[in-house]
Amino acid sequence: MIRQTVLGLALLAATPATALQTAQAVSMRGKEGYTPPPDSVTTPYFTTDDGCTYRRAQAPGFRPTWHLIINPHHLGKPRARRGCPGSLRN
Repeated sequence: MIRQTVLGLALLAATPATALQTAQAVSMRGKEGYTPPPDSVTTPYFTTDDGCTYRRAQAPGFRPTWHLIINPHHLGKPRARRGCPGSLRN
């Protein structure tokens, strides 16, 4: 909670460009080994080599994002394990 508050205050005090770079760096922390498929892929689901399953989402005019499915039993996949990033984006 304190870390989020400090980050929020730092973002408010920063210039818009710096704030965006800081937010992007924090949101991608721990995701270095996880690469989503290219934007041209339109399949609704994506599973990483280590078993993390994601659902594709895309708002009009924006690039797609991939969001972790905690229990993808309906796809025949195992539950998400610790260490799976909550979301991925290119």
